[in-house]
Amino acid sequence: MIDIKNIIIKEIDINETELLRSALAMMNRTQGDSLFSMSYLTSKIESKDALALGAFINEELISVGCAELISNYSYYTPFEAGITERLKDKTVGSLCTLCVREDYQGKGIGQLVSKKRIQWLEQRGCDFILGVSWKSGLKHTSNRVFEKMGFELINTVDEFFKEDAIKYPFNCPGCKVHPCLCSAALYQFHF
Repeated sequence: MIDIKNIIIKEIDINETELLRSALAMMNRTQGDSLFSMSYLTSKIESKDALALGAFINEELISVGCAELISNYSYYTPFEAGITERLKDKTVGSLCTLCVREDYQGKGIGQLVSKKRIQWLEQRGCDFILGVSWKSGLKHTSNRVFEKMGFELINTVDEFFKEDAIKYPFNCPGCKVHPCLCSAALYQFHF
């Protein structure tokens, strides 16, 4: 059993080179080899409109979670054709990346990191938060986190990642084929 009092969640520092490498390795190992680049991670750290958090036990990285403010909803239109019109005058955030080290999955770490991400977005005046859950067939996916934290399911799209996987090849640990044939679900939280 993990004592959550021993978990420290803090922003990832751009100057901690080894931590950046560990975070990127965990993201790619758990969500798809070659899915994330270092520039993706550093963009979340360097932007004033984005956040990259690490969760640590005894200074060991056990989770990475990112969030950002968004105003372009084209990524989400396969889930809801009218999403751009619906959200056009709103402040919207995205829970854009979450991974937990394999030996710590299913222990509530994702929820702890997500609470911090939601607080950060709330402090920036968000009306809505969007999050896409990868329906990989793996045991621990973010849909459980979204549901436990009060997010509403908007829609599911079959083979959501297929087109991107053709453009930006990665090895999916879920379906284990290329291009990725996994589905995804869009969740929304309203303050």
